[in-house]
Amino acid sequence: MPSKNNQLRINEELEKASEKYHILGAWIAIIFDPIFAITDYINIPDGWTQLLIIRLSISAITLGVLLSRKRLKIQSNKIIVFIPFTLISLQNAYTFSLISEGHIMAHCLNYIALLIGAGMFILWNWKYTAVSVLLPILATKLFVTLNPNIHFEEFLLQGGLLLIVVTVFMFILIKTRFDLTVREIKARLMVEEINEELVVQKDIVEQRNHQITSSIRYAQRIQNAILGNENKLSTLFPNSFTFFRPKDILSGDFYWFYENKEENIKIIVAADCTGHGVPGALTTVLGCSILNELVTQKSIYMPDQLLLELDKQIIKSFSTDNSKEPNINDGMDISVLTFIDNKIYFSAAKNPLYYVENGEMNIIKGSKFAIGSNHYKTDKVFDLHELNLEKGSKIYIFSDGFQDQIGSAKDQKYMTKRYREFLYTISNESMDEQREALFFEFEKWKGLANQTDDVLVIGIDV
Repeated sequence: MPSKNNQLRINEELEKASEKYHILGAWIAIIFDPIFAITDYINIPDGWTQLLIIRLSISAITLGVLLSRKRLKIQSNKIIVFIPFTLISLQNAYTFSLISEGHIMAHCLNYIALLIGAGMFILWNWKYTAVSVLLPILATKLFVTLNPNIHFEEFLLQGGLLLIVVTVFMFILIKTRFDLTVREIKARLMVEEINEELVVQKDIVEQRNHQITSSIRYAQRIQNAILGNENKLSTLFPNSFTFFRPKDILSGDFYWFYENKEENIKIIVAADCTGHGVPGALTTVLGCSILNELVTQKSIYMPDQLLLELDKQIIKSFSTDNSKEPNINDGMDISVLTFIDNKIYFSAAKNPLYYVENGEMNIIKGSKFAIGSNHYKTDKVFDLHELNLEKGSKIYIFSDGFQDQIGSAKDQKYMTKRYREFLYTISNESMDEQREALFFEFEKWKGLANQTDDVLVIGIDV
């Protein structure tokens, strides 16, 4: 059962919904009831003047109520149509006392027209219908009985029975329309209440989202301070670029640099951690922390050894109980380049290295083992590659974000082959031009689609 406040709102909405119908119905009664005096002139030539006066009186009463409803402080618009409907029904009932037997059917049809019209315009509780119908039915029975020219059985056969059926139909029609209207109003009010609640919840969510976003942006500043930066890469390698495009505010991809000027050692790392956003960012911080420890404190410089130690530390960090040997799937795919004097060493977990030398694109595949995952049945091996490159060769290390990006135009991934061919086509351009070309190519391919993953590409002109 609806609460008192809800019931008041339902009643208010019912008044609004029915007002236009009831006012229109009253105007129709005012205009058309006198016009039906024409049928009285045909069916009741001796009494049509009397009926015309009655019709005009009903129209005048209805018009007075309609125009004076505000001054009379009529709170419910049901009264506006209840009065003419009841009076016209009594008028039609009274007509049976004047009519001859041969015009019963014609008058019944007039009465039926009233009932059908009322069913289209009346919108009120069934109790009003019962009162406005029961009274005319009793009056009709009385006036038919008082008419010596009509036998009640003949009245039923000549249209009275049909009149009764239509009356019942009208009662059902009005009740059905009223019930449907009430249900529609209840449903609409419920939706409005839900929408109001949603607005409140939306404000709460937006406030919390703002707080979370602010926290994440602060975390981004911390992540940027911990991870490598493009300026440092430019210092280590003047002819280089970094194309870095996180999917979210925080990134699961990271790049890390190291330089030992005394021993002429430089190390560059490009890594793709499991996940992106906050989970990926936490792994990037862990990865950078371990790399700092291994390189700066333990002086591990060779890429293959660095990856082996990094793998052990990552597994150890993600293991809560080493005795149970939990299955670890979190970690990273990573490429490591070490420059010692004039020699270049490369090792990678999954991610390959591309290099362009003498106009040819070359590929060095990374190991099939990922850093951090312990579900392999064999010991991990990270192959060490020594590169003897001529001056002017281009080296590229990267995550898989660019290749995996879905394009809105073709609804498919960019793919490794297209990515490799694009790098080759821009390899003769300057590093700044290559970064710009990668940016425009990525945007053109992505189009209106959402970014699929974090994107990281590092290029170096040896």
